[in-house]
Amino acid sequence: MGRIPFSRSFHYFLIALIILTITLYFKFFFYTDAEGNSTFSFGSPTPYCNNVQQAPEIVGEAVKFPEVTPTTKTITVTTTATATLTPIPTLAPVLADAPNKNLEPAYCNYCTSTDELCKRYGSFNLARSRAYEGPNARLKRVIRKLRSGQKIKIGIIGGSVSKGHGLTDRRHNWSHIYAEYIRETFAKSTSSDAANVEVELINGSVGATVSEYMETCFSEHIPKDVDLVIIELAINDQRLDVLAKGYENLIRAIFALPLRPAIINVQVMALMFATITMGGDLHTAIAEYYDTPVISIRNVILPHILRSTQLDSSDTSVEDYWFEHDSNGIDLRHLGLHGHRMLGDLLSSFTSRVACEAWREEQLQQSSSHNEDPTNDVVGGWDWAPYESDRYNGLTPSLPNPNEGESVSEYIPRQSLFQKYDHTTILRPATPFCRTTNTLAGTAYYSPYAHLLEPLPAPLSTEGPDAFAMWSHPQNPGKVWLTAKKPGVKAAFNVQTSALGRVRVTYLRSGSYGLGSVWCWLDDNREKGKRLDGYWTLKDIHVANTHAIVEDATPGEHILHCEIMKETKDPGGGTEFRIVAVDAL
Repeated sequence: MGRIPFSRSFHYFLIALIILTITLYFKFFFYTDAEGNSTFSFGSPTPYCNNVQQAPEIVGEAVKFPEVTPTTKTITVTTTATATLTPIPTLAPVLADAPNKNLEPAYCNYCTSTDELCKRYGSFNLARSRAYEGPNARLKRVIRKLRSGQKIKIGIIGGSVSKGHGLTDRRHNWSHIYAEYIRETFAKSTSSDAANVEVELINGSVGATVSEYMETCFSEHIPKDVDLVIIELAINDQRLDVLAKGYENLIRAIFALPLRPAIINVQVMALMFATITMGGDLHTAIAEYYDTPVISIRNVILPHILRSTQLDSSDTSVEDYWFEHDSNGIDLRHLGLHGHRMLGDLLSSFTSRVACEAWREEQLQQSSSHNEDPTNDVVGGWDWAPYESDRYNGLTPSLPNPNEGESVSEYIPRQSLFQKYDHTTILRPATPFCRTTNTLAGTAYYSPYAHLLEPLPAPLSTEGPDAFAMWSHPQNPGKVWLTAKKPGVKAAFNVQTSALGRVRVTYLRSGSYGLGSVWCWLDDNREKGKRLDGYWTLKDIHVANTHAIVEDATPGEHILHCEIMKETKDPGGGTEFRIVAVDAL
């Protein structure tokens, strides 16, 4: 296509026409006052936007505006360096209960300029730490209790890391750091009751224990009236279904406590075992099933460790910073001072996010003119709500009603994650029975919640210098076992079974402690007993193991017997046996 020819005079005419049009436009719409302010006029009456208008009056649900003489509204836009914008008043009335951003509590500062934890770790790492968040209905309930000035109790169920292995000052323990954060943060957020905010921390952690032990013996270490329970068993549990089932039973048992406590799962990291993955990776799926949040320190630290060693295989600086040190160098099983601080900080950051979310939800509910939607925690709740025509046509019996029954927000699933789905199974909480040697709170005082494991007197139990007796290693007095060495030595214990009829023994297993075997049976059924071996081939793993002796006992009182055997699997011929606890359901 060829070009359309234009003469040079035509171009000049077109340019002059454009300039004239722009000049007339500005002359019509704009003027400059004596102070040099350029002003644009809409040229239309705006009676509700005058700078001198009166405040609107709220009459019932309607908004009544005062009568104003219509005028042409102008908005002054300053072009000089010292002038300011003229404010435009809002048209909408401000409701008394409307949320005000300026009144948000201090903990609503996630990754803003005042968030010191975000400055320290960065939003990327904080986000990675939250392996599962969920809606946190239970935790929000506990936070509301805190904000009202009431006392709460926090119970810790964990292993040697949470117990404070290697720390010389308990104030450096992650649980203490977190409890201090709770005290400081929510004392500031309350009003007249601020001085009365009280947080009691009960650290019921026991070294070398697993979920199988804690599922029935947790109440020996924390009180039953706790508000929040934090579980740390990710590296003590191996990646085994039997331990994952114990972890699930532990969660269900905690939820059955009187105050329906909230649960937070914290997952520490160990790099000394055969695999990086441990029981915590099975815990995560269970935590999601029961809608309990998971905070993972491995998600934060491990990528940095792997990257640093990829760049320089001899680099141990990251491990050196986060882990404990002992006589052998870096202890890749126990967090050090900086690791505890990080875990406490990650929990604090997460809790602030939850608290802020809860506060904003409350403000939104208060400012709404409608009641809370009863179907807001039900998937498709409004879709399931019967229409009027359905009621008239008699269709309502075939439609689910999400407004009936227990709220989903704190619902405990009626079936185990390890069961086949059906329409009828409803798991009921059993009454746990536990007698344990792990009753020490710290290293000097017995836990007030514990029932000490004590053998029955002779002739049911052996007496004298060879008898089973409490023993702990001088360098680690916090770990206590009922111990004996001589073959033929017996110990008997009273046990109380309930609905399940299961009786178990928890005992120490190790590949290097010279541990032997025992034969255990219930009542007079010696021939139906079970052999328990203290020795195993797993190196560098010394943990308590739980084994069922019977699983079909009648409800009621029974006597459990155990006797040290001559036969042993220990290559060195060791026969020592260390009992941690006996339990029954």
